[in-house]
Amino acid sequence: MPLTMYYKNGMIRKTRCHIPDDLVPTLYQIHDNASFPQLTWLIDNLYESLQIEPATAQALADEMVAFERLILSLHLPFPRVPLQRLHTFFAGAASSQQTIFTST
Repeated sequence: MPLTMYYKNGMIRKTRCHIPDDLVPTLYQIHDNASFPQLTWLIDNLYESLQIEPATAQALADEMVAFERLILSLHLPFPRVPLQRLHTFFAGAASSQQTIFTST
């Protein structure tokens, strides 16, 4: 079951994103890597009801970029579009100072 995340984008609108099940193995490649503490935290709590504060969202956005660079440097195949969507989602929540809520 994918993790669905959202944050408020105006009075009624919500911006949504989800982590599909087929992306989880890709994320596990960096689990417990000291360079990715926020992604490790997200993976460890993937199916919990989370609230992600804007500062954490910014750290996640930064780590998504670093993760993509790492995979590219190793010439490994990876799901580029889902990772870029996650980066855009986390960066959007951080820039608008919105808390991200999750549901499974």
